[in-house]
Amino acid sequence: MFDTKSALFDRLKASVPAGVQCTYAETGDNSRRQQVWLGATTDDDLASAGMREGRKPTNVTGYVEVHAVVISPGNPVDAERGVYVLRDSITDACATVDRTAVTGLVDLRPESASVETSETTDGAFSALTVRVRVRGRVYQ
Repeated sequence: MFDTKSALFDRLKASVPAGVQCTYAETGDNSRRQQVWLGATTDDDLASAGMREGRKPTNVTGYVEVHAVVISPGNPVDAERGVYVLRDSITDACATVDRTAVTGLVDLRPESASVETSETTDGAFSALTVRVRVRGRVYQ
């Protein structure tokens, strides 16, 4: 999962529009108008795929959360429109990860997305969470 998450991060840096801060983890810095970062990683399902002696293949299904925030002074419509642009960048990043470069990676794709938009005294913001499903096969 770590190698897949790192490959996704490399592709995110190349896919997000200019001016968007892209970090491996949440920085806690709210001064940027547009940010993308990686969140929680879970190995949801580990299933043995063979009954032979020696190294056995294990099918792995896990998830990586990708978060984004867009802040727009006083305009919630622009803020939400901005996170949908970032959602498309995240989808592009998933599609362009070189599956041959990550040992055992079978599939990487967005599974769901949620958007929350709000207005505060600092302006309007829209937050996005994309849940990316990772499927692979490892040998143990």
